Amino acid sequence: MTPKASDPQARLAVSNRIAAAGRPRWVIALAGAVVLASAAGLQAQLPKEADAGQAALFTAKVRDLTEGAEVIRITMNQSVLIETSQPVERVQAVDPNIAFVQSVSPMQTLLTGVGTGVSQVILWSEGGDQQIFQVIVELDLSSLNAALETVDPLSEVVAVPLMGNIVLTGTASSTQIAERMMSVAEMFMPPDGSGGAGNVQNHMSVAGEQQVLLRCTVAELSRSASRQLGINGFFGGENFRDVFAVNQIGSINPINFGLSQAADVTQNMLFATPGVPLGPNVPLSLGFPRVQLQVFLQALADNSLLRVLAEPNLVAVSGETASFLAGGEFPIPVAQSLSGGASSITIEFREFGVRLNFTPDVRPGQRIRLHISPEVSELDYSTAVQLSGFTIPGLTQRRVESTVEVGNGQTLAMAGLLNDEVRGIASRIPGMGDLPVLGALFRSVDYQRSITELVVLVTPELVSPLNPNQVPQLPGQNLLEPNDFELYGLGLLEGIPPEQTPEEPEPGPPLAEDEAIVQPQPDVLSVHGPWGPATESDLQ
Repeated sequence: MTPKASDPQARLAVSNRIAAAGRPRWVIALAGAVVLASAAGLQAQLPKEADAGQAALFTAKVRDLTEGAEVIRITMNQSVLIETSQPVERVQAVDPNIAFVQSVSPMQTLLTGVGTGVSQVILWSEGGDQQIFQVIVELDLSSLNAALETVDPLSEVVAVPLMGNIVLTGTASSTQIAERMMSVAEMFMPPDGSGGAGNVQNHMSVAGEQQVLLRCTVAELSRSASRQLGINGFFGGENFRDVFAVNQIGSINPINFGLSQAADVTQNMLFATPGVPLGPNVPLSLGFPRVQLQVFLQALADNSLLRVLAEPNLVAVSGETASFLAGGEFPIPVAQSLSGGASSITIEFREFGVRLNFTPDVRPGQRIRLHISPEVSELDYSTAVQLSGFTIPGLTQRRVESTVEVGNGQTLAMAGLLNDEVRGIASRIPGMGDLPVLGALFRSVDYQRSITELVVLVTPELVSPLNPNQVPQLPGQNLLEPNDFELYGLGLLEGIPPEQTPEEPEPGPPLAEDEAIVQPQPDVLSVHGPWGPATESDLQ
């Protein structure tokens, strides 16, 4: 085998052979120098190759310090004492801003929580053994829980620390109590920079029903009465044998029956048709043709009664605003200015009818605070105006807005109005109109009186949704269309429902002596829901 050229021993053997072959000395010297240089270069490369081999064999092992570590839970600004079985040579806290350690004696170490969070504490013994502790520092909420119980003993709320935050869990008796507890918990938060820059988390639930049914009743009664008396007449004849009368009340068919406009007052004046027109304000006219007497009498007694009753019902969740409108809209023309001095008419609509807006706020002890604004409006054409060929009616409104507080199911009269208006007008001829009896022929009297009563009642109730078997029958659900006989023959607009005979249930098997009889449940139950903290039986 031929030795490798990189082997130094082989190179020395080659040089020895050259020298033995009788080569010239300078050739032998040159060959020896080359061999020595190659050997020196090879020796210089050998340490580098050895170092590279050693680097490839270098390894590292990661040790999980939390594996098997004992957990220590302490509250902030409190300390615990760690006692060891051997003297401690060195102790170290990973994060001194969370856990602060101090050696009290060789076998005792004081651990103090200075900030909320998680850290580690490592202890080394003189023999090199290690002991690792995982330290969890939380806020001290014992005083806060005592304060929450003082705020409302009926609530079951507990404050729990979590990563420097305060979490309120449990059941509060009302939303107001929950807000108060949030405010109290914020007072126990440490200031920023002390390791507790967290916040208060609201994970509370409110006990009882939070839906409010509002029954609002708006009742108005308006009564008016008027009495009028006025007499006009004509006399110029000689005989009371014939008489006529004309009834003009209501002006159903106005009649013009009176003296002829071309009658001669020096002769017997005859009544003709058409004659002197009778105005619509003349309810009664009497005439004696042969006596040539005609009397125009205005005597009227008018009594009117108006009743307005609206009862809107609306349901809303506590804290939310609900709106209700039963009515319509009427158009109002509005002039709009255009460029160049031109103008146009646009239409805007205004609502009218029965409107109800309210915001409930459920409070402890079945108290409900309401911000309510009921309104009843109707069109009033007596105050209408004419604009660009449009007739715009006015509105008669009854509106109330207030904030009240009542109990569940209680009724409160939140508004009332009693308006008594009297107006009288008397027109007479001086002297003659003041006579006791005959003076009525020379005077006119108009007397009017109106009384208006208005009351607004509110009744809030805590309610819960209905189950399918609790839904009552809806209005018009059983309405039947009439057949031809019922519509044309009987004049009925609604069909006659057929008579239904209740079916008797089939007898079942006899019950055992120890088997209880289950009473049937009613189809329609109460819609009123529970209030206050829920018990375990309510949750089952």
